[in-house]
Amino acid sequence: MIINIRKFREKDLKRVMEIEKESFDKNYPEFLMMHIYSSFPDGFLVAEDENEKVVGYIIALMEWGNGHIVSIAVDLAYQNYGIGNALIKSVENFLFNECHAKHCVLEVRFDNKKAREFYYKRDYVDRKVLYNYYDDGADAILMVKRRFDLSGNYPIFVNMW
Repeated sequence: MIINIRKFREKDLKRVMEIEKESFDKNYPEFLMMHIYSSFPDGFLVAEDENEKVVGYIIALMEWGNGHIVSIAVDLAYQNYGIGNALIKSVENFLFNECHAKHCVLEVRFDNKKAREFYYKRDYVDRKVLYNYYDDGADAILMVKRRFDLSGNYPIFVNMW
């Protein structure tokens, strides 16, 4: 399978929202997706197949000197082909090398074992439990990946919106 990672375009929104709704019980609304895109367009990437069908996306921001991965999802029919890995590698490369982020951070549901394993394989570590993080009262884990060449200790500030 040939996958191309590229920057999000506004015409991709409908397909991104389909993947979002398929992937998560609670969805980010379209206006928030577009707000994030307008505030940091280089952090919104999509994966497309050889027919130019969008099959996944990742959204990231820069906050307080750190990259913040807001959301990542892959169409269920395209999972386990390395698309999520390609998306996260692309956004990390941009955040670490172009934006000079010290860390990449993300929040994931405490009980989402599949997602946590995905991040552990990519060198993310648990940093802190975020109690009652989600609207339904579920807890999250703040996960962090340190820039590979970072020397010294730097605080990690995260905007919890």
